[in-house]
Amino acid sequence: MIRTAIISVFASALIGVATAQTSVVKTVEGDLPGEAEFKALSGLEDLSDRDVVLLDLNMLPLAWPGVQQADGTFATPQTCEFGMLDDVESISVPTGSNHLLMTVWVGDRVHHPANGLSCEYSPIMGGDAPQEWARMRLSGCYIVRDVAIPTARQLVLNPLPASACGLHE
Repeated sequence: MIRTAIISVFASALIGVATAQTSVVKTVEGDLPGEAEFKALSGLEDLSDRDVVLLDLNMLPLAWPGVQQADGTFATPQTCEFGMLDDVESISVPTGSNHLLMTVWVGDRVHHPANGLSCEYSPIMGGDAPQEWARMRLSGCYIVRDVAIPTARQLVLNPLPASACGLHE
């Protein structure tokens, strides 16, 4: 009886793991702000609760995100140093739509090495100062939590290990 119960629990766990590994990974990539004013990037609109998503967003200076740092302070960068931004806890992504809000929790470097926010060279921007040649890039593997709020929806993306999106760690 106990052996049957243990085997049943073990089999249920294996089925759960197999189901998780066969889930479809959605890929959302693109530039923010998007081409249409007041409209979110189509890939973001298509995300649903519990979707696993491989994210790769480029945010130009007009759409730079609000960043919560590890010490709890908030900032909206006016310029950025090239490279990975350290001490980022969460990111408020300007989706382009007032009816779609998005918060991304990056996770720590040890357990979520594919996730991060970086400042990168962007030759399409141009300008007189080096910081005017920058874009922010948000990438990584996340699970979506879709939250209904009055007149809008909020996507909360929580970190997953890279292997959940088929990436090697």
